[in-house]
Amino acid sequence: MSSEIREVAIERVDGATRSGDRDRVVVEAPLQLRARGTPVATMMRTPGHDLELVRGLLHAESVTAGAITQADVDAAAFAGRGLLASAACGVCGRVAIADLELRAQEVTADTTLALDVLARLPEALRAAQSVFGQTGGLHGAALATPRGELVATREDVGRHNAVDKVAGWALANGLRASDHVLVLSGRLGYELVQKAVMLGVPIVVAVSAPSSLAIELAERFNVALAGFVRGSRANLYAHAWRFR
Repeated sequence: MSSEIREVAIERVDGATRSGDRDRVVVEAPLQLRARGTPVATMMRTPGHDLELVRGLLHAESVTAGAITQADVDAAAFAGRGLLASAACGVCGRVAIADLELRAQEVTADTTLALDVLARLPEALRAAQSVFGQTGGLHGAALATPRGELVATREDVGRHNAVDKVAGWALANGLRASDHVLVLSGRLGYELVQKAVMLGVPIVVAVSAPSSLAIELAERFNVALAGFVRGSRANLYAHAWRFR
């Protein structure tokens, strides 16, 4: 299996049937860029073609990248605290999680979600995305109760921005996030689970796939992840006990 893919254990839901299975998820890991030894940026990416990634990024920012070599990129592939990333980037994942442990606590709420409610949430989010309905060009995020009622929905061209907007609403309104579910319209990356952990949300639901690091983070902080939620079907990637 390539360095871009990792196999994980899941529970697969199909109507009334629930069974253990294996699934392949994309690897997500940090790449730190340095200028003369000084860190200037860290990006989350799928390992592979890093030289092309760096060249393209620098070109887009009008920075000359003609002299950059693969050796430069390999030397920059470090996570925080000077730990070198392996091809599978297990070290990267441990460092990213350790960094979050300094700022966040494990989600201790015992909140659960019925599978019939899980099945309804993506469509409820889609119905609440008024701008997407007119343009087809926005990501959506929502906070919902375990009964499936959406209490806040926000849209943005950026997935992260949409989540930040609902988080900001929750903080401004004193919402008890530990009693709610975060619903996402697209792919589930590490940063989105990080935002859920920081907010104290115990369950994250997405219509698309999670990344490997998103799953690791959710497992560590007691957050349940459901991906590929399409009607009565879903893949449960972390803390499946929260789905009943």
